[in-house]
Amino acid sequence: MRFLLVALMVGCTLLPLDGCGFRLRGSAGVGVSLPVTYVQGANASVVLLSELRRALDGAGVKVTEDREQAQAILTVFNEDKSRRVLSVGTAGTASEFELHYAVTYDVNDQEGKPLQPTQIVSLERAVSFSQADVLAKGAEEDLLYRDMRRDVIQGILRRLSAIGKAAEK
Repeated sequence: MRFLLVALMVGCTLLPLDGCGFRLRGSAGVGVSLPVTYVQGANASVVLLSELRRALDGAGVKVTEDREQAQAILTVFNEDKSRRVLSVGTAGTASEFELHYAVTYDVNDQEGKPLQPTQIVSLERAVSFSQADVLAKGAEEDLLYRDMRRDVIQGILRRLSAIGKAAEK
């Protein structure tokens, strides 16, 4: 009986949310209409490249490991992570940093003609810092960079979706 009551309460709570159009965030839902694509990058981390391949695959792009089969080549030229001091505390130590993450890439066809010229997608985030919590703040910084990488990949997908829209016109 208690289970039915809880299920009824949850259902009554979620029903108005569904009616107003609320949806969980999930994936970006960006559809990219690129031909068979090869992803490469000399100055990019393996993690970025693998997440980019996975995101392209999730957006409906056939990603190949063989450059000869590719009709489009996405090249990541640079992945830049940096931080700078935003504010200094009374003791003269940094109390807040700005994290910067940027990816430079372009997309060409097999002959080298640009499908999308060189683009830079970048993000900044502010993070507080405390000498007392150095390990925790280091872990927080790593998490922020991981989230920024995901956001930059979503930005790249949105920009790549413009290639297909331009080709349809």
